[in-house]
This record gives sequence, structure tokens and C-alpha cells, in this order.
Amino acid sequence: MAANSTIVDYDFENLEPPILSVEDAVKRSSFFEVPPFLYPKHVGDISKGMADADHKILSAEVHGIYLFFFFLSHPSLIS
Repeated sequence: MAANSTIVDYDFENLEPPILSVEDAVKRSSFFEVPPFLYPKHVGDISKGMADADHKILSAEVHGIYLFFFFLSHPSLIS
């Protein structure tokens, strides 16, 4: 009953445009610190593992949400 009797009035006058992409978020420095317990765990020597691998990835593209979460996990890379 409380939800049905509630009236919400939104004020849009002094709002900035919404952030709809990772690029917009980086441009506007809109990110939050990821708690350390959510950081990926480092296992082994990545450079050595990549050098010793039987198969090599010569090029790759990272898109959308994966890139977003990568930067959230590494906020020091955003400048």
C-alpha cells in the first residue's frame, strides 16, 4: 500500500547527460574503486607462459563489457 501511495517527482534541470559507454565514463572520470578482494589473483609468470606457449595469439580485440570490467579492476590504468 505504501508503494502505491508514493509520488516521486524527478528534477532533470541540473543533470549531466547519461554515461552510455566506457569511453564516456573514462572521459568523465566516472568509475569506482574495486575492492581488493575482487581483484583477479595472479598465478605464475604471465610473460614466461606466453613466451613458452605452443600457440600464440598475435592480435585480439576486446569489446564492450569485458573492457569495462578490466578497467574497473585496474583503475590505475585510467588517465
